[in-house]
Amino acid sequence: MTVCELCDRLAVAEEVKEKVAAIDRTYRHEALSAQWEKLYFPETWDEGVKELQAAFGEDPDGMKILTCMLHCCLKTREMYAEKGISEEVFYATMRFIPRFLEWQKKYYGEYAFSWAWWFPRQLAMREFRIGELEFEMTQENGAPVVSLHIPAGVSLRRENLRATYAAWKAFAAEFYPDYADVPAVCDSWLLSPALKELLPPDSPILYFQSCFEILHSDRNDAVVDWVFPGKRVPYAELAEGTSLQRAMKRYLLAGGTIGWTTGRLRSFD
Repeated sequence: MTVCELCDRLAVAEEVKEKVAAIDRTYRHEALSAQWEKLYFPETWDEGVKELQAAFGEDPDGMKILTCMLHCCLKTREMYAEKGISEEVFYATMRFIPRFLEWQKKYYGEYAFSWAWWFPRQLAMREFRIGELEFEMTQENGAPVVSLHIPAGVSLRRENLRATYAAWKAFAAEFYPDYADVPAVCDSWLLSPALKELLPPDSPILYFQSCFEILHSDRNDAVVDWVFPGKRVPYAELAEGTSLQRAMKRYLLAGGTIGWTTGRLRSFD
């Protein structure tokens, strides 16, 4: 499989595929093996990304490092096959790439890959998309922990989350038994206690919250980048396209803080 064929399988936009193909004509993946091989190990993946960025030099839209990481995806695909993990899980996980490319295009006006710092998690097979969620196998105080990530546009309804978590448990039991029965945590604005003042009682977001024991919440406005994506503007100029945006805008203008909150999963029962 070539990187262009992989782009087709991932449904990467044609404009991006053409840029990748142009770069790939002169790109020599093996010449940078000392750098990209570091992407497969958590202790070195930050170093690897920085070294690749330095090697590529000017790369304002991230297409050079994206081309490299697409080649790395092909290696990861072989690793999936060796472990016996299905291609369905592989492609679901790697669609992280087009999801954030489209996010960048929609809210910032052009395709760009600005998530190279995060993507080693997928390349190193430390994070998988199973059902509605992404599951990252990590460590906390030296003990295994699963970190839950919520992709945009997913369903947070009880039945979907229950099915998703059951699928993860089965997946982990088969392929990563050390993570099959460990605590799960989530760090997200979706867990902010302030949302109880903004959302109706039957909101799927509030159901999602209710499944967690809240550990702590930071007082910051990082939520703005997710609920009001695009160029930062004063609160008074924030969009009002959804009921959540309207309610949150009023709350922020009144001096409220949403915050970023960490919780430990109780269950999705």
